[in-house]
Amino acid sequence: MDNYAIAGIHKEQIHYLYAPTHLNRTSDYGVSFERGTYVDYADRRHVFISGTASINNKGEVMYPKDVVKQTQRMWENVEALLKEADCSFDDVSEMVVYLRDMADYDLVCKLFKERFPEKPYVIVQAPVCRPTWLVEMECTAIKAISAPSLPAF
Repeated sequence: MDNYAIAGIHKEQIHYLYAPTHLNRTSDYGVSFERGTYVDYADRRHVFISGTASINNKGEVMYPKDVVKQTQRMWENVEALLKEADCSFDDVSEMVVYLRDMADYDLVCKLFKERFPEKPYVIVQAPVCRPTWLVEMECTAIKAISAPSLPAF
């Protein structure tokens, strides 16, 4: 969320997501990005989940060399972040999936089609940041809310 710029957003509208039961803090790596952020507007919540992969709350990679289990753990981690924002995958509007090896494309595509048959997603080849990560994803969710004390945008 370092580059999200909309005039008039107040500090009280911005909330960071951590999901400490599933993920460690990004500050453990010395980086400035947040795993998840949500912004509340008068009538909706926008949730931004940054690149999330198969790790545990100690920062350890889970299931090296197993793209199916890594995909499932990645979903579990994203789901924990979404839950912290009072959202779920039902609120997700789009997903970007990063694959280290395009040889895994058909399998990961099948997994996404089975779990999210109606959700738009794109799968791209990318050098995800840890060599033992095979898959990573980011997503955006939008949920209607009631927040009468916030200004309308």
